[in-house]
Amino acid sequence: MADQAVLSRWPLSGHRAIAERLLAAWSEPHRRYHDRRHLFECLAAAADRDAGRAELLALWFHDAIHRNRPGIDEAASAALARDLLSGVLPEGDVAEVERLVLLTRDHRVSPDDRAGAVVCDADLWVLGADPVRYTESVRDLRAELGPAVADWRPWRRVRLLQRLARPIYHGAEVAAREAAARRNLTAELESLSPGRS
Repeated sequence: MADQAVLSRWPLSGHRAIAERLLAAWSEPHRRYHDRRHLFECLAAAADRDAGRAELLALWFHDAIHRNRPGIDEAASAALARDLLSGVLPEGDVAEVERLVLLTRDHRVSPDDRAGAVVCDADLWVLGADPVRYTESVRDLRAELGPAVADWRPWRRVRLLQRLARPIYHGAEVAAREAAARRNLTAELESLSPGRS
């Protein structure tokens, strides 16, 4: 993903240095899934749902710190957002970006939280991609996790079952995406069944 394409979606004019710092983080060599392509796809998905500045900023920050430490990375990314945006945005706006980043820990959003829905849905948008892109994203995730997940198949089966146990996306306007994501996850789950190679 070309840097300029990603930077064109930065929502704070006059503060490009922050965007460049974040883009450098998203470009770290250990990233295979949580990389610039993921960021760009998240931003595009959010823009398609008329995301506001806070939602777009939350997506820029949501995996800015990523070391395969669930919960810890999101908290560190939210803290980075506070550090870099304090003095740039009003306190209430900084707090909202932090809140939205932290929602990406478990993607649980209350029914009246449209901003949270936009951010969480964008983060999971690739799950409802065409099957080729979805399969590619799974391959990238496995490469990124590497030795952190010694036994991929049982680990992945648990994650897929957890994801399928509740709605993936939020709101009626993403019903088609929900159906596509469920097809992708179910097909992958079947491929991981005992006896399948």
